[in-house]
Amino acid sequence: MYTFKSFIAASLLLMASSVWGYQNERANFTIEVNGEINPYNVFSVFVMPEKEFKVSSVQNITMKSQHLTINGLSIKSPSNPGIYPVQVIHEGGEEMLLNVMVLTPITEKKGEYLSGYRIGNYPTKPLRDNPIYNRPTGLFEVTKENENTKLTPHFTLKQFLCKQAGDYPKYVIIRERLLLKLEYLLEKTNRSGYAIETFGFISGYRTPFYNKSIKNVQYSRHVYGGAADIFIDQDKNGAMDDLNKDGVIDEKDVRIFYQIVDNEYDKKDYHKFRGGLGFYKRNKVHHGFIHVDVRGTKARW
Repeated sequence: MYTFKSFIAASLLLMASSVWGYQNERANFTIEVNGEINPYNVFSVFVMPEKEFKVSSVQNITMKSQHLTINGLSIKSPSNPGIYPVQVIHEGGEEMLLNVMVLTPITEKKGEYLSGYRIGNYPTKPLRDNPIYNRPTGLFEVTKENENTKLTPHFTLKQFLCKQAGDYPKYVIIRERLLLKLEYLLEKTNRSGYAIETFGFISGYRTPFYNKSIKNVQYSRHVYGGAADIFIDQDKNGAMDDLNKDGVIDEKDVRIFYQIVDNEYDKKDYHKFRGGLGFYKRNKVHHGFIHVDVRGTKARW
């Protein structure tokens, strides 16, 4: 039964979709791949060459691809790195796009470089033997031609690129759970009344070389593709907005965004997204932003 409060909440969400342009773009079915459950009509999975993996669903689905070997609900990635689209088709006719992002093995790195792009060196041992700090087995090659690929409905490959100087190709790794977390938080941000189609990015992936050059901690989650530094940018000027409308863009605005995220922590749907949440004021180097990651345990600063 609808209450007046739930009616207002539903109306605000409808406004966010129809007037502000935001659509959550959820499908009417879900798939599970790489241990993650995806509800969106566009999703991406990062896999090594010649790797066989399964896609599952509680609904009846079929899959089609022009370039991949598909056997029932099993997919085998090709030997050549690149993006390979798969149509996931629900029995009712609805389709979901699954981008199979085939990685370049990190063993192809020559010294600190991969195809002329400086990666640097990952630590030889994971932090406290935690497997989330294992060196990536591969990185995805980004070119001018593929950088605008949608990884999910509201986030593109380009947004996660390291800020270091250098020509294409560039390389990146992104954890699928981070993509899902960002989509979740984007929807919550719109529900809170801040109309945006995506987040502004200070930082996504960082190479170990770049991370060291900015004097960040060696085991930063950015280096492993599991973190993003983001802000709300309604006017699309590349900086945090004046969220409280007091005429000043300052730490109070960052705190509003921080609180939107922190309010989700104890909610059941958010448990799988638990991780770090950091608060950063404006300084001489950057404007204000928050850090989010998917380390799996609570961390606050």
